[in-house]
Amino acid sequence: FRNYRLLQIKKQLLLEQRLLRSQMNPHFIFNALASIQGFMFKKDTLKAGKYLSNFSKLIRNILESSREDNIPLEKEISTITNYLELQKLRYGDKFDYKIDIDKELDPDEIQIPPMLVQPFIENAIEHGLKNKEETGNIDVRFSRKGDKVVFEVEDDGVGRQKAKEIALIKGKKHVSLATKITNERIESLSKK
Repeated sequence: FRNYRLLQIKKQLLLEQRLLRSQMNPHFIFNALASIQGFMFKKDTLKAGKYLSNFSKLIRNILESSREDNIPLEKEISTITNYLELQKLRYGDKFDYKIDIDKELDPDEIQIPPMLVQPFIENAIEHGLKNKEETGNIDVRFSRKGDKVVFEVEDDGVGRQKAKEIALIKGKKHVSLATKITNERIESLSKK
């Protein structure tokens, strides 16, 4: 009975993970399609075409990864690199980025949950760098601490408080769905 109950709990946690990932993907896709639409409205067909091409590669990566509980770190890095390139195009090279991988990590061997890093990068861009006057920077770092893989996303944007003030001035009230879903995913992963 105990083993059956533990098995049921594990199945429930796996189901929660899949549900949370399925919520993240449409949110992300909506934002990307809005960017393509923006280029089309501006009649910038060259940028729209380039964005659409990169976006299709990204969607392929996301669809392949969404069926897996864990993917190689190398695949996640490829996905976020493509995402960062799309965002640079969207915002007219408003930021530069750097991705550092600790030499102790083998990106082909290390397995991590898919699309876990992207929402933090999205927040850095949307709430930190988008409102910055000069070119900003995003540093994404993957390192090992004991038996854990740690990722950090650091930006030199305007900061959370300033971003909130700007949003209030513009009359925008934004609830971060990506952050909420990611926190729920992390909670579910911790239980698992």
